[in-house]
Amino acid sequence: MAGERSIPGADVVAKTRHGELTVDEVADLLPGGAEIMEAFGRRYWVMHYAARGGNWDLARYEWREAGKLLRALAKTRPKYAEDLATFEREAYAKVGAALEAADFPAFDRAYRAGIEASDTYHAKWGKAFIRFRLPDRPPDGLDVGGTR
Repeated sequence: MAGERSIPGADVVAKTRHGELTVDEVADLLPGGAEIMEAFGRRYWVMHYAARGGNWDLARYEWREAGKLLRALAKTRPKYAEDLATFEREAYAKVGAALEAADFPAFDRAYRAGIEASDTYHAKWGKAFIRFRLPDRPPDGLDVGGTR
């Protein structure tokens, strides 16, 4: 995009079968940081109980999908992009490595370190009141146990 002329989003209109929307209106429809992080938190919760229950495939799936949410947040809220990339590289990758090894003790250490890192980043951005805590029960509606 370097060197290309930028066009204000209000000036670009998309026509769909349902009507017209400007790029700015489309951007306003995107989920915000709170919604993305709420979805991330749910996946992080499921991931833990799936790994604990030996359902490594589900835990790895949740890890991959939660990672997509981190990258989406970096795009929709670019002011956080550098910290999100650092978190993914320094904390989240260790969670994934432990999942690949199906090593619950290593996973649990990396997982809890990820929570501590999250708390640090929230505090850095003036949101120290946001602190993920692993619920004391598995999520409803999913079988987080291993193969039966």
